[in-house]
Amino acid sequence: MHEVSLNQVITDYLTGENIELTTYEDLRQSLAALMVEEKGYPKTAIVPKYKLNLTLGSDHYVVCLDFVIHIDDNPALLIGFCPGAVSTFITQFVCAARIFNGKPIPYVIVTDCKDAALIRTADKKDLCRGYHCIPDWSKLQALYKEAPAFELTESRKNKESRIVYAMFALSDSCCTDQCMS
Repeated sequence: MHEVSLNQVITDYLTGENIELTTYEDLRQSLAALMVEEKGYPKTAIVPKYKLNLTLGSDHYVVCLDFVIHIDDNPALLIGFCPGAVSTFITQFVCAARIFNGKPIPYVIVTDCKDAALIRTADKKDLCRGYHCIPDWSKLQALYKEAPAFELTESRKNKESRIVYAMFALSDSCCTDQCMS
């Protein structure tokens, strides 16, 4: 289902800025509050609606990533909200994490706010299933220290970028106009 505007404005939990309320934005805001209030993440470590720029030949595409969590200014976790079965969205978020601005994000959480999957990006290993799998801040820091390296060749980057483009273009729940503003 495509995300649509509800023609209302709400205050973003993380930034304090006014943002447009959409059919899924209340779920994202609840997820942000959970990360801070229950899991202990500093607000300053969470970047909402991160714009990942893709270039495929002469074509450019922007993917809006729900949350990118940083540890010591390094991307550590990508949280992707999905409006459907978590398993069907894992590949697109893992590929996005792999091509993230020249430095892969080592872990991905895909969630529909009822279920979640914690995935290690390097080998796409499913580490845990269920909403309880969202690590608290200290657990994420420990995971980050033990994350395996992921080497991204130019050929692999091209393939992963194409997967990201195709899958987000088909299933992107985020209204481009909403994310880009």
